[in-house]
Amino acid sequence: MGRSNFSLLGLLFLVSSCGGQPKERTGPPILVVGMDGLEWSVLDPLLRQGRLPAFSSLISRGVAGSIRTTQPTFSPVLWTTMATGVGPAEHGIHHFFEASLEGRLLEPSSPLPYSSNCRKVPALWNLAGQEGLDSLSVAWWVSWPAEEVAHGRVVASYAAQAQGNLLWKAGVWTKSLPRLTWPDALEDEVLPYLKRGEPAGPLRAEYNNLFGLVPGKEGWEFPAGRDAFFRFSFHGDRTHYGIMRDQLSREIADLNMVYFGLADVAGHFFWRYRQPGAYRYPIPSEHVEVLGDRIDRAYEVLDGWLAGLLKEVGEDCLVMVVSDHGMHAANLKNPRHPQSGAHEDAPDGVLILAGPGVDPVGTLPFGKRQMGSIFAVAPTVLDWLGVGVPDYMEGKPLRRWMTAMWREANPEVGGKDYRSGFRKPTRPRTPTDGASATFLESMKEIGYVDSEN
Repeated sequence: MGRSNFSLLGLLFLVSSCGGQPKERTGPPILVVGMDGLEWSVLDPLLRQGRLPAFSSLISRGVAGSIRTTQPTFSPVLWTTMATGVGPAEHGIHHFFEASLEGRLLEPSSPLPYSSNCRKVPALWNLAGQEGLDSLSVAWWVSWPAEEVAHGRVVASYAAQAQGNLLWKAGVWTKSLPRLTWPDALEDEVLPYLKRGEPAGPLRAEYNNLFGLVPGKEGWEFPAGRDAFFRFSFHGDRTHYGIMRDQLSREIADLNMVYFGLADVAGHFFWRYRQPGAYRYPIPSEHVEVLGDRIDRAYEVLDGWLAGLLKEVGEDCLVMVVSDHGMHAANLKNPRHPQSGAHEDAPDGVLILAGPGVDPVGTLPFGKRQMGSIFAVAPTVLDWLGVGVPDYMEGKPLRRWMTAMWREANPEVGGKDYRSGFRKPTRPRTPTDGASATFLESMKEIGYVDSEN
C-alpha cells in the first residue's frame, strides 16, 4: 500500500472496504501519466531547445521511444485498451458513443456516450484491488460512474460530463456529478478543485498568462472558437492536475494513474498555425503570430505538470508517460474544418519509462524508436506491480526495457483470468438530463462526429 501521508479518509476506507486489509508491497509505487496526442515531431525540438526540463530529466534516467496504436483512434477506445490490455471487441468500448464494433452509432439521432458500466472486462484499478493493492485513478476515460474499487480512490471522467458549462475531454463541474468519486467521501477533497476550475474562476487568469488572448474582432471568429474549446480543455486538465497532486501528497498508492488531453486538443485546433506552409489555403499571418506557438506552449504546460507529479512521488517510483497516438497536419484543403491536426491513420504515440529497474538508455535513435504497442501498457503495469499477467491480454510486458538485474529479480509469471466473475456490462448511464445531447452537439462542432449523424 502507499507509504506517504496516510489520510484519515484512506485509512477508514481501506479498513472498511470489501477487499479487507491491503497487501504490503516491497516494490516501488507506479505512476502512469496519460498524455493524449503527444507527438515526437513536436517533442523532439522542444527537448533540444531545453524547454521541457521535466521530460528531459525523466528520459535521462530511463528510455523513450514510440508506441504503436490501433484504429479507430477514438480516445475512449484507446485509453480503455491501455487500461484493460484488450481491444474493443473484448472490452466493449467502440466509439465515443454507443456503437457497433464497426463504428455505426446504435442510436444516430440521440446516441449515448459510453460509461464505465459498459466495459466488459476489469481495468487496472479493478485488478489492483483484487490483488489487495491500492490505487488512485484520476480522469481516465470512461471511468464514470466511479466504480467501487477495493483499496482504491477514483475521480471519474465521463465523455459527456455536464454542468453549467459542458467541457470537452476531462471536465470541470460547477457542482458534483453523482458517483463522481469512490469512495463517496473523496468528493469532499475534490470539490474545492472543481470550484476553482469553473470557466470564470481563477484558472481563467492562469490560462491568459500561459497562452495569451485571441483578439475579439472581425476576422478572428474562427480561431476564437478554437481558443474557446481549448480554454475549456485547459480548465479540465488543470483541475485534474490539482486533484492528482493533492491526492499524491496525501498518500501515494501502489498504482497511480492520471489522464491529460491538452496536447491532443492543441494539435487538433492549432496545427495550421504551427505549420502554415503545409496547407493549401492562405492562413493570415496575424493568426500565425498569435497562435503559432500554442502547441509548443501546451507541451510546456504539460512539462510543468509532470514536474509537479514527479516531485510528489520522488525518484523511487516507476513512471510511465504514454500517449495513445501521435498527430500531424490534416484536412489540408479545408480552411473551415475544425481540425487542422489529426491522427485517423494511427501515427505512433510517445512512450517514456523511467525509475528503479528501467535501463537508462535515454531517447532511442530515429528508425529504432519502436518500443511496443498500446496493448503492452496494462501487462507492463501488472508486471511492475509483481502481479501475474493473464493470458487473455493481447500484449506482453515491456521487459526488454528493464535491466537484466531487474528481470532476474522479477521473473515473469502467468496471471489468473480476471474476467471471471466481473460484473455484466449494461447500457450507458447519463449523469444529468440533456448531457448526452449537449455532448453530441459539442462533438459535431469540433469535427469528431459528422453533422449528418
